[in-house]
Amino acid sequence: MSAASVPVNVNELIDQRPLGTYQFVTIGICTFVALMDGFDSQAVGAAGPMIMAAFHLQPAQLGAVFSSSSWGFLFGALIGGPCADRWGRKPPLIVSTILFTLCTIMTPLVSDLQSLLVVRTLAGIGLGAAAPSFVSIATEYVPRRLRARLVTILWAALPGGGVIVGFLGPFLLPSFGWQSIFYIGGGLSLLAAILVIFVLPESAVFAVTRGDKAERVKSLVRPLAKQPIGAGVTTFVVSEEKMPGVPVKHLFSDGRAPTTLLLWVAFFADYFAIIALLVWTPTLLRQTGMPIGQASAALAFNNIGGVVGCLIAGYLIERFGPYRILVLTFVAACAAIALTGYVAPAFVPVAVLETLDGLLIGGGGAGLIAFAALLYPTYIRSTGIGWGLGIGRLGGASGPLAAGALVGAAWTPAWVFLAIGCAALPAAATIVILWLRAPKSSQFAKAPAALSS
Repeated sequence: MSAASVPVNVNELIDQRPLGTYQFVTIGICTFVALMDGFDSQAVGAAGPMIMAAFHLQPAQLGAVFSSSSWGFLFGALIGGPCADRWGRKPPLIVSTILFTLCTIMTPLVSDLQSLLVVRTLAGIGLGAAAPSFVSIATEYVPRRLRARLVTILWAALPGGGVIVGFLGPFLLPSFGWQSIFYIGGGLSLLAAILVIFVLPESAVFAVTRGDKAERVKSLVRPLAKQPIGAGVTTFVVSEEKMPGVPVKHLFSDGRAPTTLLLWVAFFADYFAIIALLVWTPTLLRQTGMPIGQASAALAFNNIGGVVGCLIAGYLIERFGPYRILVLTFVAACAAIALTGYVAPAFVPVAVLETLDGLLIGGGGAGLIAFAALLYPTYIRSTGIGWGLGIGRLGGASGPLAAGALVGAAWTPAWVFLAIGCAALPAAATIVILWLRAPKSSQFAKAPAALSS
């Protein structure tokens, strides 16, 4: 067999080579999209007190506004993941990025509650559909040994968007109104959409599993190779098989069903706490007497903690395995969130605890995504991540509504923070169950070493 006719294994090519410019650009664009995802999601929380006044909303109505994008995210993630596994990572990412860009720009243009709910729901659909695609593209261009770390670094961009919102808020909101933060977010999202359309490549691994023509695959693989790929190379392979049928059903095949369902419970509980905390924090702190500028800054500290949590979660999971790290993280998150309301409105202790809140609950969410990316093979990775995130956003949609109901029932901010913190405990319990049953799960025999405890 001639050298030119030897099949090129794309997985081995990626695993054996250090990261290069091509991969850094790809990861950078995906990170930028994630940053805009986080910006848009949290802009409505920072602007919440002013939106409440402008639209004359009751707490329950504001909770519905906060939840609307999460309901949309749920739908978007559920359809975006399977679409990415069927038609490619890039086409759904283009459509979803354009959608949430347009809706971010339209948010300050609406004049009534119904229109605001529609626009925020559509924005959530775009955000939800984008997430499994950019996670899959980024992870499929890095060596498997770095995948958990990359996922959590990538996911750090979501609270990173919140950091931008938190520090822009004290400057923009009092001087230019709540609309200004959405105009800035819309402009940056438009830039992200342009980069996705014209610069971001399709996943080379997916192109092989889909059976794309050799020249198409070669154009995606060529920048990864140390040596030029010969003109006679016509065969590309991957280390993972392509399965027939509807991708969603494979989340429940080969013994995955209990693990998938338990993972979904953890996603639900974690995002219940994350989204409720992020969108209600400025409003709850305002009710304790904290000025709006300080309340917005407290949100920024939460997101700084989230960035740090996401950045270290991948390393800790690779070093110690996901189980003990995630259990400890969720238990500690419950305690930190519960204490936040009791120290308000004193800014310094609130800032410290908000940083811990973000580090723990945000890092836990990133850890769950890394868990899913490691657990599921290529042919269902986007679906596994997308459905996990979708179920998570079902919790994210429920959290703000539940918190709004508690506020409407005249619960004090301290008790609302306590209730939000307790939502992390079911996530910890679920990970314990996964830990206990992991040796009995057939798919763990094929999982990477990072999944071992």
